[in-house]
Amino acid sequence: MLDDTYIETFYKEICKNLGDNYKIVLEPKRKISKEWIEYDQVKWEIEDKMKDFIQDLKKEYNLSLEEKIMELYKFICLNYVYDANVLYFFKKDMTDLNNIKYIAVDWYGRIVGKEWTKNRQKHNRRICYEFSRFYAKAINELITSENKENEMEAVILGDKNNLHYVVALIGEDYNIILDQDDFNNIKDLTRVKLNLTIKGIHIIKDKKGKFSAIVNQYNKDKLDEIEEIEKAKNNLDLNKDIIKYLNTAINTLNTYNLDSQGFFEYIRSLIENEGIKIDKIWKIDKRDKYAEKRHERCLYFNYKNKTYLLDSIDKNLKIININNLDQNLFILNPEKNEYDYYGG
Repeated sequence: MLDDTYIETFYKEICKNLGDNYKIVLEPKRKISKEWIEYDQVKWEIEDKMKDFIQDLKKEYNLSLEEKIMELYKFICLNYVYDANVLYFFKKDMTDLNNIKYIAVDWYGRIVGKEWTKNRQKHNRRICYEFSRFYAKAINELITSENKENEMEAVILGDKNNLHYVVALIGEDYNIILDQDDFNNIKDLTRVKLNLTIKGIHIIKDKKGKFSAIVNQYNKDKLDEIEEIEKAKNNLDLNKDIIKYLNTAINTLNTYNLDSQGFFEYIRSLIENEGIKIDKIWKIDKRDKYAEKRHERCLYFNYKNKTYLLDSIDKNLKIININNLDQNLFILNPEKNEYDYYGG
């Protein structure tokens, strides 16, 4: 376990670079007492599907510890998807009508029990807190296996408003943020599946340049954008053919085995990059392979006097009349109601 002074130094760096709206989350029974330290109510554990992979990594003596941490990062991106059931996770706070905002419900993915954990093993959807828990635990197990507990440690860095959590690797040589599911951009959970560059690893300090070299090597022969979509953007007159451009992107993405959330965020980014304002809408997912009821994020927008719906379940773009949508299938204003929670 790393000396506590490194955690304090790291927190000062975070405040200096990102501001003071952050906290560090540690496993239970640690003894640091600071106002910016929070102790998790749940013991950190590695998920079953990762255990064999970690054991194999331990035997890869030709890989450095940093390379193994990177392999874990890629493993998570390839094998998990973001839990888009944010209909239950984010609520609209309207107590101050001059400052309406979404807030995160504390319990979702944070305050969990055995039943929750058991249900989560049935699928691969997770939120940032869950990713951070098992990724930090896995990193620390690798660190211990190589007898480097006094050199580095993985902790959780969280937003004080509970909006987002990431893993931080800290120590004498490192201050690094590892964020597979940055909700402000196309997540590395999606980018790695599409064989694109990764953008969620933020290096604050890397004295020997080891981790920077690994990230650069991974990104070396990869593109920032899918080639077909980049070509479509360059070839089309976007002032006239934005819908055609979007449909080209949709058709391209549909050649990949991409989850609904990944599809949504990718096309959403293309739409917003063209200066088009979008509105979110939720749709009940009734596909047979899902045993429990759940919702997926979709969106709609107005363009040249027409309203378009991006359906992330059907993975298409279509012209609609928003007033004619099936209200038993679509939810436009989730903050107006409370919803039963489905799907642990």
